[in-house]
Amino acid sequence: MTETGGTTRRKRALFPQPLLLSAVFALLATLLLAEVLPRFAPGLLRFDHAMGDFRIAYLSDRLPSQHPQVAIVRVNDETLKDLKVRQPIDRALLARIVDAIDTAGAKAIGVDFLFTQVTPPDNEEALIGALKRANAKVVLAAADDRVGLSKAQADRQAQFIAATGRPAGYVNLATERDWMVRFKARPSRGTSYPKSFASVLAESAGVPGSESGRVPWLLDPRDGSDAFLTVPAELLLKGPDDQGARLARAGLKDKLVIIGSWFPDIDRHLTPFSVMAGELQPGALLHANMLAGLLDRRHVVQLETNSLIVRLELIVIAAIAFLVGWRTRTKPQGLLLGSAATVAIIAVDTFVFWYWRIILPFVLALMAWFLGEFAGHYLGKWLGPRTDRSRGLIT
Repeated sequence: MTETGGTTRRKRALFPQPLLLSAVFALLATLLLAEVLPRFAPGLLRFDHAMGDFRIAYLSDRLPSQHPQVAIVRVNDETLKDLKVRQPIDRALLARIVDAIDTAGAKAIGVDFLFTQVTPPDNEEALIGALKRANAKVVLAAADDRVGLSKAQADRQAQFIAATGRPAGYVNLATERDWMVRFKARPSRGTSYPKSFASVLAESAGVPGSESGRVPWLLDPRDGSDAFLTVPAELLLKGPDDQGARLARAGLKDKLVIIGSWFPDIDRHLTPFSVMAGELQPGALLHANMLAGLLDRRHVVQLETNSLIVRLELIVIAAIAFLVGWRTRTKPQGLLLGSAATVAIIAVDTFVFWYWRIILPFVLALMAWFLGEFAGHYLGKWLGPRTDRSRGLIT
């Protein structure tokens, strides 16, 4: 028996239109990723938000020096060392701090403390007087119904704010399930405080507020200083002959100044910067970043699954991946192509955030690619053109 050779025959494809098939698959994959997945696997979307934290921590805006319009006056244990009570903050002390900031020539003063507790009447009258006579525009912090104040606390807060005659904004923070603060808190329906603390402060400088998007964080400036001038409150209260006090007062002139707590165990929060620095951030610093973003008109947008742009992106990625998988179904290049696609998606995602401050759904984009490539590879083997070898035998 001798072998005369083989013949090669090309079988007709079961589905000769991969472009149409890729479009159908991309639509189904996008429906799965954008509609079904968020309902039954929301953890994947939270992971996407966590991936955005790295972009925030390493690629946020960095000014040449400290922010020119926003400053913080911090109240900490050193400020309260001569007082017997730590909380609530002594109202007479706050009155002296407000007077000192106003005398320094601040444009606006934001008081980031809640006034929900009864304090000695004389001290409270001193603070109300300081807030009413200040030449600077004054904005008070308020807790809305989401904080869970008792009726007595809510009434007490409303009475105090009304007595000052000054506007107030809510200081609620949008804390997520992992205790991270990533987004600005939106206003509550039917609340007495429809605007945030940062928005009301920005409006006092003639800039419209906004409660949407991520917090637009600032990295430490290029000159190595802090993002915002931060002055210890006790330094401001020193006499006119103290050089440090004179410099501190000069630094507050014409700025929007936030007075806030700077304690190691009170009003501290996880932020994207905790990824890099490993420490909790004071609430006053969060509000300062929100305020600076409004003044600078800087925004960080995270596109969600209900966004038309996201769905179009997923359709395009899944369709291209399907065609790549179809075309390379007979070649051992799947792992290499998948790695190259991952690098490309990371590069595009990084560029879009760096240039436009938009956070794309990185995890969903990767899933769209691998689903498309996998489907194109195996459906291509089954439905696409195939080559079949048969051997002729002559006896």
